[in-house]
Amino acid sequence: MTGHHLEIVPLSRHRWVVRYEGDVTPLSEHPTQSEARAEARNWARQFGEPAIHVHELDGECHTESVDAEFRAPTPADVKGPVVEP
Repeated sequence: MTGHHLEIVPLSRHRWVVRYEGDVTPLSEHPTQSEARAEARNWARQFGEPAIHVHELDGECHTESVDAEFRAPTPADVKGPVVEP
């Protein structure tokens, strides 16, 4: 989990991009919002992202929740076992 949300943004009626919020480089580009949503859900599941912000052509935005395929690691997972002196 990166701490940033994925977003789907329309560049035109036939050009939609999936990217992380604030990042100008898209992860993918699609001809329809439906295809972009499917790809964004795949990214979110793979990387443990909990939400996708979907921007509409009319300027509206809504958030879709995503159930991750795995629980993203936390600092406690990385530290390993504690050894007593």
